[in-house]
Amino acid sequence: MRTILNMADPLPGLLALQCPVEGELYRLMHFIVQQPVEEGLLLYHVMTKALVLLNPDEVKQFEKDPSAVPGLVEGWFAVPYSHDDLKLAREVHAVGKMLSKPAKGVSSYAILPTTDCNARCFYCYEKGRSRIPMSSETAKATAQYIIRNRNGEDTVKIRWFGGEPLYNKKVITLICTELKKAGVTYRSSMVSNGLLFDEPTVVEAVELWKLKRVQITLDGTEPVYNRIKNYVNPEGSAFSMVLGNIRLLVNAGVEVSIRLNIDRHNADDLFLLADQIGAEFGSSPLVRVYSHTLFEACNAKAAVTHSEAQRRELFRKQRLLRVKLRELGLSSPRRLSHSLKLNHCMADNDSSVVILPDGHIGKCEHFSESEWFSHVSSCEIDESVIASFKELCPDLEACGECPLYPDCIRLSKCEEAVHCYPEEREDKLLNLQDQLLSYYRSHEVPD
Repeated sequence: MRTILNMADPLPGLLALQCPVEGELYRLMHFIVQQPVEEGLLLYHVMTKALVLLNPDEVKQFEKDPSAVPGLVEGWFAVPYSHDDLKLAREVHAVGKMLSKPAKGVSSYAILPTTDCNARCFYCYEKGRSRIPMSSETAKATAQYIIRNRNGEDTVKIRWFGGEPLYNKKVITLICTELKKAGVTYRSSMVSNGLLFDEPTVVEAVELWKLKRVQITLDGTEPVYNRIKNYVNPEGSAFSMVLGNIRLLVNAGVEVSIRLNIDRHNADDLFLLADQIGAEFGSSPLVRVYSHTLFEACNAKAAVTHSEAQRRELFRKQRLLRVKLRELGLSSPRRLSHSLKLNHCMADNDSSVVILPDGHIGKCEHFSESEWFSHVSSCEIDESVIASFKELCPDLEACGECPLYPDCIRLSKCEEAVHCYPEEREDKLLNLQDQLLSYYRSHEVPD
């Protein structure tokens, strides 16, 4: 057996080698992902992040008895049949959280310049919520809040969100101007529909906003996109304008991540869109494309319930779409992680906050009208609200033998955590196997 990746820190000093017991019957731990390669079989331990390669002779031994391969028991790849895998995973997560360095301040800010938007997407989870622009006074107070609470001399990371952030771009300029005056080092990213960019805005975004990356959603080819976005008072083809604005951003050195929301209504059309994006941007290293399913767990009030057969077909098409995107040079597997996953997202991360247009401070952008813990003009903090975003959902029956369990942090306030569909688990497992192959073939240094 060849070890390719050792256990991630701090596990080597905490998780003692498991001593084999003579006469004990062993099985593979539930958290092991297998990936055949020409040289044998890769085994990846999702809990410990260790990666090993078995040669063909060892694979034969492994198939008969996992404990027969030297090192698999010691490395917790094989455990006794009576072993409680979930309990160990929970203990490892708890110890990892306890030993992680506490945040010295806030380094990541999701700021909503407005909750208003120029699009009327049928699937928008913000449908029916208040449409509030941030005032200049609140923008200045937001800048001062960042200056007071930033994490030492570290670079401040800002993500502009909405609504459509460019609907109120003057406060973006105001906040960045204040940070620049105070000598704060910062960089930003943005989630936008992309329609309101133009040459002067892109120049300002690069020079003042320090914009490095923009996520823009394309829901289909021109007729499908224009119908789904349903822009307010559109002038000409919004689809053509957005493609032109993506080109402006790329030419200015800004990375553009194109998100393809896929559902039954547009799945087939997205294959045509992929060809169009490939022809337009396939040679650009600054353009990356990924897909995301829209169904019951997408937090959208207008989400449509799918049958099991419909979900399976949707994920099948998404898988084919991902293959096509890679063939076009528009995407690649994510890098294989080599660190314990201790947070689900910004909601349970002490170094991240959300600042809403009225100055309230929260932990999740999906809670724009409630669940605040402070205000940019106040020093008072409601710790109970922060703690509530860290509460976990009870384990599901499917958790018992799920190989992805150690990396699955299901927060009780997250609507997406309510459901765990077999098709979704299968999709995530296939993605992880892609990452294993990519890492093994390239000998890439993992995160």
